[in-house]
Amino acid sequence: MSERKIIVKKPGEVIDFETVFELNPAIEEAEPVKKGRMVRVDYTTDVYEYGITYPKYCNVYLPYCYDENDKARKYNVLYYQHGNTCDPELFNTPETVKRFDNLFDSGEIDPCIIVCTTYYFDPARDVEIRKKTGGAQAGDNGSTGNPPNFYREVIESIIPAVETRFNTYLTDAGKEGIIATRDHRAFSGYSRGAACTWYMFHNAFEFFRWYAPMSCMTTAGRGIRDELADEVVTDYVSYQVKRKPDLPFFIYATNGDPEKDVKRMNDQMKFLTKAPGFSYGLDVHKNNIFFGVSEFYHTDLLVPYYYWNSLKVLFKL
Repeated sequence: MSERKIIVKKPGEVIDFETVFELNPAIEEAEPVKKGRMVRVDYTTDVYEYGITYPKYCNVYLPYCYDENDKARKYNVLYYQHGNTCDPELFNTPETVKRFDNLFDSGEIDPCIIVCTTYYFDPARDVEIRKKTGGAQAGDNGSTGNPPNFYREVIESIIPAVETRFNTYLTDAGKEGIIATRDHRAFSGYSRGAACTWYMFHNAFEFFRWYAPMSCMTTAGRGIRDELADEVVTDYVSYQVKRKPDLPFFIYATNGDPEKDVKRMNDQMKFLTKAPGFSYGLDVHKNNIFFGVSEFYHTDLLVPYYYWNSLKVLFKL
């Protein structure tokens, strides 16, 4: 890993270990030389126990160097789950795609494929309620009352549709093939998408080695909640670590907004990073959890700034 310029933040002294956050002003301002592209992938899913097959899609960012004819070059895959009220189109404009381009333009971060997913059943049809409250039908562990089977949608529907289409490490789209390639797959999310990332850690641990929850504490599979007992959170996050102690993992959690989001997540990270089975630090060969703190306000559009930090650690085997 190249030498990094370190910015140490301790908002409110609510956490008792140092955190690291590095700024990359080029993400928003510079015009990238190396430009990727966004591709739509349609798929269907029938994992929600209603006897209904839902037509859905995700947007897939392919970095500047991606060549579909170069089968010898394989790419790691980072799944990004948006926050409450958003949809997969958030990073599908010239200005927002540029923010992904600027992650890789300098060459400091290895290019990867980024998949923009949605837990909403039909974000276009339910656009009004989705944008007003976020309460449209969804399959995550939010407060909509539907079976929380989004993790199955990711494993059974999205991963096969995406990773068999593009040049990834996946050759067998069955369960065992997906497990065998977990080293090359990360799940991340912002806000409600971060709660979804903790939920994926709990439910899909054997399918992903890398996790990057951004700007939301773990809700421990209990919908949208601000306060949970320490032992509830620890039991939820530790569940798979105890069941599969030989499977390596890394959680690179990040947060912003010191007056709101940081306080809630810091309180959880303060005890979670000391729980049995967890080792705090940035060395993926020795550690498996880290926390980076910014002073950003709360918006999904700042996700690439968080990736500028986490992608210098994720996939670094």
